[in-house]
Amino acid sequence: MSARPERPSCRRTWHDAAERNILDCIAYLRTQPCHDIWLSRPGSRKSYALTPDPEQRGRFAVLIREAYRSDAGQRRTRDCRVVVEVTGIDPLPAATAEQPDLI
Repeated sequence: MSARPERPSCRRTWHDAAERNILDCIAYLRTQPCHDIWLSRPGSRKSYALTPDPEQRGRFAVLIREAYRSDAGQRRTRDCRVVVEVTGIDPLPAATAEQPDLI
């Protein structure tokens, strides 16, 4: 009998994609003056909001919001909170407290 090759599970695939997206969000936020924004890839159902930990370098609180439709067709969201630690990456610069004038 030949052994079947091990296939990656959905959880592993989700983890790899989320990790890549979170690292991309950190790189993008490095160029932004304000860090209080939701980020997502075009066409993705998931959005990410990152908050750097001021006491520990390389640690971020991440809120992941996934949009979906219920069986009845209603739009809903599901939130997941995680804390990630990254190495080999510079910390985010301090965000400016000034918000742009929208009026």
